[in-house]
Amino acid sequence: GCCGEGTVAGSNGLGLWTRRGDTWQQDAADPFARLEVVGAAQVGEVTVVGTTNGLFARQSDTSWRAVTGLPAVVTGLVVDVNDGKRLYAGTPVGVFSAEYAGAAWQAISPPWVVWNLALDNAGRLYAARGSGLAWSDDPPRGEWTATRGLDTVTFFGAHPDPRAGQTVWAGTWGNNIGVSDDRGVTIAPLHNGLETLSALDVWQHVTPGQMTIGTIEGLYRTDDGGASWFRLPGALAEQTVYAVMQADDGRIWAGAANGLWFSTDFGVTWVRQAGVPETTVIRLGKLTGTRDWLWAGTEPDGLWVSRDRGVTWEAAGPAGTTVYALVEDGGGDLLMATDRGVLRLAR
Repeated sequence: GCCGEGTVAGSNGLGLWTRRGDTWQQDAADPFARLEVVGAAQVGEVTVVGTTNGLFARQSDTSWRAVTGLPAVVTGLVVDVNDGKRLYAGTPVGVFSAEYAGAAWQAISPPWVVWNLALDNAGRLYAARGSGLAWSDDPPRGEWTATRGLDTVTFFGAHPDPRAGQTVWAGTWGNNIGVSDDRGVTIAPLHNGLETLSALDVWQHVTPGQMTIGTIEGLYRTDDGGASWFRLPGALAEQTVYAVMQADDGRIWAGAANGLWFSTDFGVTWVRQAGVPETTVIRLGKLTGTRDWLWAGTEPDGLWVSRDRGVTWEAAGPAGTTVYALVEDGGGDLLMATDRGVLRLAR
């Protein structure tokens, strides 16, 4: 009995609700199902809602749109393969784009929850979302196609296969690995022994048919292109592994809930990397431009890098920051995706 007709209430993770008569009705079309609403205002016919991940606006009964400007949290960052000065950023409220240096970010997608982005060799941009995959061949125009299949499943990343131009692998929550054989037009779960595992990362090794995936129950590997899988033994077998990659020297790296690990015998034994804190390592990567670095993004101990292919590591990012990605743009600057936006380090 506190509020009148038309009153709007915001919640933490349960969207917007409007008072209609004697009941509250949820706005089924709003993008706030996973966001925390911290304030709202009505300006004429425009409703503006503030969340912990940016501003949204809606005029009358039109759809919600993210207000221009990059949200606080950036979960993915890639440089356009055809235009080294264009950047794409994935956020909890959609995909954004900017020219070199990120002076003017623009929303180029609906307000999706985006966990990561990936580009294939032909320039198709994939968005791993909280509700399926989507892709675009012309992202600056905001033209997107939703992948058919697993459209209610959370995807943590898309991994176009560089050897098979039509194949895309993608880790999911509760549906193991999604596989697309038509560049993301359709996708289906792989199973083959993985069943309901949550696959947080997928790494394709140099040897054809070999892949390692990080899951909530350790590391799994296949030597036959996914037809069968086995769990790797050792210290990582019983914990969450968020990220995995293979360095140029063959060493396998794993980012886990308790630090950074490596294996020199293809996963039979594991050693924790000295000098890196026992923190949660959520992303791993290699720089392939003018620098030859390995990097590890942590939560919440910032960025760690190795300038000597993994022999030694050093802190390179703000303490207390979560790091999701590190890329080198066409101008040679380093750009880091974090929970404080995109940070840039000039060359």
